[in-house]
Amino acid sequence: MGEKVGFIGLGNMGKPMAVNLARAGVDLTVFDRDPAPVADLVALGAKAADSTAALGRQCDIVEIVVMTDRQVEDVIAGRGEGDGLLAGMAPGSLIVIHSTVHPDTCKRMAALAENHQVALIDAAVSGAEARSIAGTLTLIVGGAAEDVARARPIFDIVGEDVFHMGGVGMGQAAKLCNNLMSLVNIQIVEEALNLAKAAGIDEEKMVEIAKVSTGDSWALRNILPMRALISRASHGAANTAKLAGKDLILALKFGESLGIPLDFTDFAVNRARPEK
Repeated sequence: MGEKVGFIGLGNMGKPMAVNLARAGVDLTVFDRDPAPVADLVALGAKAADSTAALGRQCDIVEIVVMTDRQVEDVIAGRGEGDGLLAGMAPGSLIVIHSTVHPDTCKRMAALAENHQVALIDAAVSGAEARSIAGTLTLIVGGAAEDVARARPIFDIVGEDVFHMGGVGMGQAAKLCNNLMSLVNIQIVEEALNLAKAAGIDEEKMVEIAKVSTGDSWALRNILPMRALISRASHGAANTAKLAGKDLILALKFGESLGIPLDFTDFAVNRARPEK
């Protein structure tokens, strides 16, 4: 593709996506507070930016893979004069939010970007680290059709299935529903396996039984790689638990905004809410 692409956030999901773009020959500039993944991408041919504004000045399309709504807002709007993507991006540029955030955050950022004549879409990703590495992620997208089409060459490098759900924020809406099913299920699988262990049942045997019974699920079949991901995550198991809790809380708040009670989610959030 001929456009210059920026990538902000080189964690467990973001770095493999950026690596796949670099290996595909995309003109890529990256930014992350951790210099180690930046150096790895530079070794693959990417350029490094020293700020979000500087990256914005160098790129036509910028992808964001950070953890929280506040971080997305800081990356786009900045924390002061001359900071943030919008301080550097030229009119006609495009921002792509891959982070899992509230749909309203995407809508607010899209309105702010529009004031700078910059387009914005949300393209939530699903598939965990393994599919990020393989370049087979699912992308769940919200935004104008022409902006989604513009980003499609990027999506085809990092992903396999692309679902355009409607306007800005609709990708996040669908992602929150997906994460709600996934995260609660993972917790239930762990609790069931702990119960089986306490009862004297071998875990491998229990998993084997569940795979050919009604207990089968993606969470069950991927519990070992999910454990491995958590154990080696740079942000630690405790923060991984907080991130899962964050996504459940987002789903709960989204349900509240639509007047839809999510009683079981409320129960799961209150049990899983990290202690302060």
